[in-house]
Amino acid sequence: MSKSLCKGTALGALIVSWLVVASHVSWAKKPETIAVFPCTDVVMVFEKFHPLVTYLKQETGLDIRLVVPADLAEFEKAIRNGDIDFAFQDAPTYIRFAGLYDQGALLRALTHEGKTIQCGVVIVKKDSGIDSVVDLEGKSVMFGPEFSSVRWVAAKLLFEQNGLDIEEDLKAYSHGQHCQDIAFNVQFNAVDAGVVCDHFLEGRSEKQHELGVDPETLVVIGRTKLVPMRVFGPRQDVDSDIVSKVNQALLKLDGKVPAHEKILCRAELGGFQKSKDEDYDDVRMQLDIKREE
Repeated sequence: MSKSLCKGTALGALIVSWLVVASHVSWAKKPETIAVFPCTDVVMVFEKFHPLVTYLKQETGLDIRLVVPADLAEFEKAIRNGDIDFAFQDAPTYIRFAGLYDQGALLRALTHEGKTIQCGVVIVKKDSGIDSVVDLEGKSVMFGPEFSSVRWVAAKLLFEQNGLDIEEDLKAYSHGQHCQDIAFNVQFNAVDAGVVCDHFLEGRSEKQHELGVDPETLVVIGRTKLVPMRVFGPRQDVDSDIVSKVNQALLKLDGKVPAHEKILCRAELGGFQKSKDEDYDDVRMQLDIKREE
């Protein structure tokens, strides 16, 4: 065999070998991505949900990655591009992108008491002289993010029911992020009132003090209507076997099991249960959004 032929054979083998490696790399398994749409700052979201993701990795054997979108635009881009496999979000965010999800595999979060619903509460300083939502006319109010079921959607309805148009009757309103941020602004008189989740001030005084919030200085003057808890759902084209593994692991979580209780407590959840798209029709009516067929 000539040297030129040997060189050609060696080069051909090298090219074949490179193509095999390249093919392997291009088809390498990507991690499954779970996006948590934040109701708090990014660092705190990772702290809250890291134990849950670690549990899912161990329980399913999957390589799972947690991501926290900065805002709604980033979330929409990621889920439409297929960069997100599962999402955990408030009902209004789910409704906005419902057509992108596998609606036969939805789960909903539970409260610590095992309920599927929650509400928001309007808080003021105890010494503010404000006793009811009606008294907030001409005052400043901090709501939650615009995608929040309880701290924006239901809160606006509460103000309407009390005869207040937030655009016309309030001195000013703003959108805070997490509950402790809103409570902090109320406590230190940056705003007259704020809307937080109902569980925020309940039985967690030690935690609130760590965050710089003294719940003893605050009082609840109004409660929103009850709204659905957050929705966990897979994107439509996620492999059904992967969806089944993740959902089964989440449904297995039991607050009566000490190891599970730690995971759920950190995430401020009571567990998960199966759900369906029509469970969110009431929120659709409030947002005037039709269900996608």
